[in-house]
Amino acid sequence: MKLISDIINELMDYEKAISGPLLKTKVLASRIGNNNLMAWVDGELSGYAEDAQLPDYRESKGDPQGNYVNGHMQYSNSSIPIAHLKEDVAKGLTKIVMRDSISSIENLIGKKGLKMSVNAQTKLYLEQTIQDLGNPYFQILNVHLQIPATFLTDILSNVRSKLLDFMLEIENEFGQETEIQELKSNTAVINNIMNNTINANGDGNVINTGNNANVSASINITKQNKEQLESILKENHVDQSDITELLTVIDEEQPTEMGFGKKVNVWMHKMLAKSLDGSWQVGIGAGGTLLAEAIKKYYGL
Repeated sequence: MKLISDIINELMDYEKAISGPLLKTKVLASRIGNNNLMAWVDGELSGYAEDAQLPDYRESKGDPQGNYVNGHMQYSNSSIPIAHLKEDVAKGLTKIVMRDSISSIENLIGKKGLKMSVNAQTKLYLEQTIQDLGNPYFQILNVHLQIPATFLTDILSNVRSKLLDFMLEIENEFGQETEIQELKSNTAVINNIMNNTINANGDGNVINTGNNANVSASINITKQNKEQLESILKENHVDQSDITELLTVIDEEQPTEMGFGKKVNVWMHKMLAKSLDGSWQVGIGAGGTLLAEAIKKYYGL
């Protein structure tokens, strides 16, 4: 089939942007009615949604850096210590994900000093853990994750290589003269090829495209309504024991311009720690935003 041959030829030409063969692959996926292939191509071309599970090659580990004060000393553009954290917590905190479209990634190649912002909840959590080590005057002024220099080029290389492997396997299985109808009637075979090429990670495992960590984006809570607050937290997989703990302390202190009360902040830090170690199945960025917004709505802020 000429379309498959064109895709293979473009993938072998490193001078050409990878968005071209991806667009042709989208046409192929549409013509043969393969939803799995279409979903992957759409993710690469348009970017992955917040609730979509990313392929392994779109995840990496960043170095937390920033400005901080420790006693009378101020440090600028320095690594922020995380050696005291448990391995799974440190892994969650330093995790970098890239959901952008492939064309956006191509445009970022060659730019120096790329970094990823860290939300305020994660910053406060990290600061608190260092203070708890016996550094009460430790204060993080700002923090970000430094993106590894090869991360973006590795994404492009993976997409190019996986798509080329897939197309070559299709050609080997069905021949160069195959027709659309033959491919349409062999969806199971094509999906198996996709699982062994595009969806296979470095450990030989297949990526699960299901979603078990959705965060409800709609937060409708009227002021002082504990039932609505409890309902939102339940929808987002917060354990009942944790919900009960929050409902017990939330009215004991009122928020100020500096933030929530001490007991609510302690509860927030505990939930963010659960997000980092995986015991709360929600990412720390989405989880921190969810909790902060829900509590603010409860207080009428």
